Amino acid sequence: MKFPLTAITVGAGHSNETSSTYYRDNERDTKSKNPSIHLSYSVWQYTLAGRGHIDFKTGSRDLLPGSLMIFSTPGPHTYYLPKDSDSWEFVYLTIKGREALRLTRIIETTLGNVLDAGELRKTISLLFKALDFFFTNGLEDIYINSSYTYRLFMKLFEEAPGYGNSINYKGRFSDLIQFFNENLHRNISVEEMAKNMNLSRSHFTRLFSEEMNTTPRKYLEDLRLKAAIELLFGEQINVKEAAATCGFNDENYFCRLFKKRYGLSPGKYKGDELLYINVKPNNQKKRIY
Repeated sequence: MKFPLTAITVGAGHSNETSSTYYRDNERDTKSKNPSIHLSYSVWQYTLAGRGHIDFKTGSRDLLPGSLMIFSTPGPHTYYLPKDSDSWEFVYLTIKGREALRLTRIIETTLGNVLDAGELRKTISLLFKALDFFFTNGLEDIYINSSYTYRLFMKLFEEAPGYGNSINYKGRFSDLIQFFNENLHRNISVEEMAKNMNLSRSHFTRLFSEEMNTTPRKYLEDLRLKAAIELLFGEQINVKEAAATCGFNDENYFCRLFKKRYGLSPGKYKGDELLYINVKPNNQKKRIY
């Protein structure tokens, strides 16, 4: 039979790069005419020692010990050993599957490509447990493999600072933000927000901006875009429906805003990859690496 696996590790490794010729260009893969390299996958790469570097659409970052790099590929990323760095030692996972790709793209658009592992201790601990298991036992047990892989994403979302602020935030605007989440489908004006807080518009806007480091309208807009990202990977929803569900009545405006914010059109976030592994009736697992 065919068993659907939506998040599974297909590669795990440890590397210590010492040559400046080490260079990975995922942007080139995006532009290539060779269809064999357009298969989408996700990468988790944790720096142990030394220094690497990543260039991406909105900037660049050094990859120092304790940094976790996560990205989907093909995509606008290049990462390499810079000429002024003697070495770059890291461990990594290569992950396939539709759900893994969906979650990776949510991470990229909400958290970025480089995370400080100092704030992700449980996630990193689980990452090393997964690596230890894969190095010792291989990748053949698809059930344990998929369990480790999916748990990594869930642990990251549980720990990541800045993700799901609307859920974990307990400040003076917590009731208002709950109101936002319950009403993403409709246009909420700043005047209505201020009235909900029993404040004047100007006073409300100033207090909200000081505490949340963004304007009320921008905060609500970000909530809607994050909700749209998750909806776009649904089996039964298209771009127009996702836009309307998240309060964007103008599909064209939604598409322009989405592309401006994330660098890709909403349609390109609708993945269709579902990795199937053949499982024999006698429970023998197919080797996947």
